[in-house]
Amino acid sequence: MDFSAQAAQQRPAPISNLPTELIIAIFAQCAADEPLAALTTRSVCRRWMHITNASPVLWRRIMLDNTKLPISCLHEQAALYLEKSQPFSLDVEVRTHDPDRVLSILSPLLPSVSRWRTFATSGFRTEHLNMLDMPLSSEVVDPIPFDRLALTIYEYDFDELDEEGIENDEESPSSKRFPTFTQDGLMQIRITALPYSAQLVPLHFTHLTITEGLLQATHTNAAAILDLLCACPALRAFIFEGWQHDDEPLSYDAPLPLVSLPHLEILHIRTTCITRRLLSRLWTPRLNTLILAYLNVEFRVRSAEYSGDVGDSDDEARDFSQSPWSDHATGMGLRSLITRSRPPLRVLEMDYSDMRTKDFHWVFDRLPELEEFRIVASDMSNKVISLLKPAYREDGSMKLRLPKLQKLHLDHCQRLSGDAVIAALLPRAVYTDSTPDNHTYSKFSDVVITACDQVDGRHESLLTRALGPRFKC
Repeated sequence: MDFSAQAAQQRPAPISNLPTELIIAIFAQCAADEPLAALTTRSVCRRWMHITNASPVLWRRIMLDNTKLPISCLHEQAALYLEKSQPFSLDVEVRTHDPDRVLSILSPLLPSVSRWRTFATSGFRTEHLNMLDMPLSSEVVDPIPFDRLALTIYEYDFDELDEEGIENDEESPSSKRFPTFTQDGLMQIRITALPYSAQLVPLHFTHLTITEGLLQATHTNAAAILDLLCACPALRAFIFEGWQHDDEPLSYDAPLPLVSLPHLEILHIRTTCITRRLLSRLWTPRLNTLILAYLNVEFRVRSAEYSGDVGDSDDEARDFSQSPWSDHATGMGLRSLITRSRPPLRVLEMDYSDMRTKDFHWVFDRLPELEEFRIVASDMSNKVISLLKPAYREDGSMKLRLPKLQKLHLDHCQRLSGDAVIAALLPRAVYTDSTPDNHTYSKFSDVVITACDQVDGRHESLLTRALGPRFKC
């Protein structure tokens, strides 16, 4: 054998002659070192493209690097890796300097969180989570649904973030205190501003909580909240806990979006001045529980002042209020919500939240399914409680507002007189207890009156005699 023939025999075979199994093993090693290797190998030649596309193991590590690619490109990358990696579990990593982008970057992958093996972040903080230990994983015996998201608007200390840096492989202190995924199945993110719906794949969450950090310089506004809600069509419960500051800007160039939440059942708005703007732009045809808490303020709420809606005029009753501006805003927001949605409200709680007398009158006339009404620290007058008294129409038929009312809680309602309470509730109890029409009218099951200074022992005795153990004080 001559030298050239011997050299040809000793020369390594070209990679094109290697068996497919060996090529896959080589590609897998490349993918372990470089997450985007699959995108490179599939572009070399037709054979490599077929091998790469047909090998899910090459696609199981997803690196979403916002320092190199915009969010739109990352969404395309995530969708590709999600499809090609089936049925393997996934290793997901997000690299970004901006915590506000995490939810947007991850949104295409969130419906498949049960497939995640690990999750990591780098850039603004360093975090490593073993998702197989989470109750969300399909690997656990009894996985729980991944349906809850909590967003906290928080003023980040960016000096601290810079110290954590991309190069630091140790977990950041903040990631240990506030992990992105918790052991009870919650996803929680601290951000400085809410993400834009245009940068989100529609979210599948059924429970959303947005919280403004107390006493922080960073706040949100009605436009940002409504825009985010546009990306959450599956919501069944929404909680917003804000801080009592006027909305900024005071006016918008374009109308605020009208948000359709066809499945929403529970709405809880707490400690904010943007109640009217929120309630006025929601369509919630299944809403059955509305909780309004700590909305009363003694200062003027300029962002809630706009005319043109029916009921915007001054309250003809001219009843006293310590919080006239927020009363007006809350009442008008509730009017808009009821007019647009006609929700089957069964529970209405107003805790340190109030309305004008004319708003109570309007609302009580339009809640035929309400079963529970609880109000705390209200300036509601005797005229309001008298609305619950049975009245006869001119044709002799009975008119009873809130005909399904079973539970009534009055707490710290200092403007109510005991005589007015008796005049309204005793006739109602007598009528509902005696009427044979149980389908139209409900009996009281629970009446609680506490810390109402003008309701004394005599009034409590009369209520106890009429209601028995159904009355508590």
